[in-house]
Amino acid sequence: MNIDALLAALRARPALAGLTRDGIAPLPATGTAHGHARLGVSIGGKPALARIAYAHPGDPTAAARLDAQAAAFRHLAPLRLTPALLDVVPPSDALPGGALVVEAIDGRAPRIPDELPNLADTLAAIHAAPLPAAGGPIPVHANPFLATLEMVERNAALYLDAAVPTQGARAEIADELRLMRGMSLAFAKRKQPRGVALADTHPGNFLIDVAGKAWFVDLEKVHVGSPAIDLAHCTLPSSVDWHPDIGVPRTSRADVAAFYARYLDRIGTRRAEALRPWLMPMRRLTWLRTTMFFCRWRVETRGPRDPANPAQWSDAGLDPRMKAHIDARIDDCFARGTIWRIRAEWMGLDPLAF
Repeated sequence: MNIDALLAALRARPALAGLTRDGIAPLPATGTAHGHARLGVSIGGKPALARIAYAHPGDPTAAARLDAQAAAFRHLAPLRLTPALLDVVPPSDALPGGALVVEAIDGRAPRIPDELPNLADTLAAIHAAPLPAAGGPIPVHANPFLATLEMVERNAALYLDAAVPTQGARAEIADELRLMRGMSLAFAKRKQPRGVALADTHPGNFLIDVAGKAWFVDLEKVHVGSPAIDLAHCTLPSSVDWHPDIGVPRTSRADVAAFYARYLDRIGTRRAEALRPWLMPMRRLTWLRTTMFFCRWRVETRGPRDPANPAQWSDAGLDPRMKAHIDARIDDCFARGTIWRIRAEWMGLDPLAF
């Protein structure tokens, strides 16, 4: 993190004009899309945190991404389950991705599986939020199943063979993709319940405050889409331990079922019945989406920098502990035994039921 460049960009904002270098405290770089720094000032009575968006110089998509994130923070602010947006620092030569200044939440990582119910309560409330106005910066998935499948297929074509070294593991992933592709004709014509979806709901993106409330703090991927994806991503073995502060929890089948039951109870009978048929199809698709993320991460972070690809991912700025943790988790998720244990949720003799 270039502290001098960050300081200059922040001090250009009127509310932060008095910020000093000593007032910037970088946090360990554990995010793949953002760096974070605590700021030694308050704005509107709220402690401030800078979310510095990663981008290569000249990235033509950086401003739109920052705008969408800012809109998501504003849209969800009334719920008081996400940090308040305090200021927006636009992209510049010194800060190519720009930054959002948000409320710093005083909290800790969730204890998994014990606090999965806390996460379920927050997701239920966020998914019930009014949808953003059409035509705004927050993306909309008209058909979340097809939109996610298209993303999976695109990344599979580009990265699967190069990322997964074991033929048997690749075959398992390809088989699941084939099965989901076969479902697409039926699901293309079925209307799925939609809500304000968060997309990146691994437990490491939540903080638990002293009252036990779960705050969701990473609104980078908010869109109008499938609540079922958020439920899956929160509890799938491939994502539940993505963040090192969570450790490697051992969530049982009963823990996952209880999480879903808690969520469905919170959203009411009518909404629960409409969503229930989608829970397992979207769980399967979310596993594929996460696996393809791992494939792209493995290929692009280990390959040479391609100047023609401003969207190429990089792990150069990650904290060494986070980099080692990610590598270990991806290695495990590419193991054929792990893949089969996950697929057994829906293909075994005793499938997970909601």
